[in-house]
Amino acid sequence: MTADRRGVTAEVVGELYDQGTELLSALMGGSLHYGYWDGPADTGSMAEASRRMTDLMIDKLAVRRGGRVLDVGCGTGSPALRLARSTGAEVVGITISRQQVRLANLAAEAERLGGQVKFEHGDAADLRFAPGSFDAVWLFESLLHMPDPRRVLKQLATILRPGGRLVIANLVRRTPVTEAEEAGLAAYLQMAGIASIAPLDDYPGLVTDGGLVLDELLDVSDHSVRRTLECVLAALSDAVVPEVAETDAASEALGRARAVVEQFAATRGIGYALAVASKPVRKLPG
Repeated sequence: MTADRRGVTAEVVGELYDQGTELLSALMGGSLHYGYWDGPADTGSMAEASRRMTDLMIDKLAVRRGGRVLDVGCGTGSPALRLARSTGAEVVGITISRQQVRLANLAAEAERLGGQVKFEHGDAADLRFAPGSFDAVWLFESLLHMPDPRRVLKQLATILRPGGRLVIANLVRRTPVTEAEEAGLAAYLQMAGIASIAPLDDYPGLVTDGGLVLDELLDVSDHSVRRTLECVLAALSDAVVPEVAETDAASEALGRARAVVEQFAATRGIGYALAVASKPVRKLPG
């Protein structure tokens, strides 16, 4: 994985999550991704909304019992375990964080799913799986950590069987970010180890360049971004965090997090979307 202008590499992201996973999990309701609320009247917690977003991803993935799924950027494994329980699919999760691998495998064993779900250390830019070895793939807020998403999607298309489905959940740029907002956005990307947040309009080309067919592009921004960031800010204000190792990185994150998240929340052009794609049964022309 090559560095971009923010210096985002596999090593940087792995260290970030090795040090900060348990803190982030506490801030985000037990998982590591944004939530989904049905509407303004929905008063559900961050944990409930996180599970609802996972269920939406499961619905879009449409995998059946016995199918084999690759979870790219699996975090602590909560979405993969929910997927396995609800569908009967076999799931392989990969993450660049060894701490996440450890926590995820412990969670699988605790839920007695160790024979159905396994988690491994791996880099999405350097996959070691055989061609056509998965029925489905999902990337749950992981593609934004990757400086070369087209390369990653091309590799994923190779290991996906013909007719298989790939689903991406990601932060997106819905509208251009103003010059005044760019500084706050840059601080958030640096803190979160994000290589870039792509415009929503880039996804059709990104998917096609990866050798896939875009089936659906679903903008769920109004159900997700504002409420998720409100929950994170409330958790930071209430100091709802686990005890973490006294490292420089953890101390810096705790000291800067609220101000950086507040700036990011004020960036009006940021949204959240799901891209649903499939691998054609026949090779695309050209």
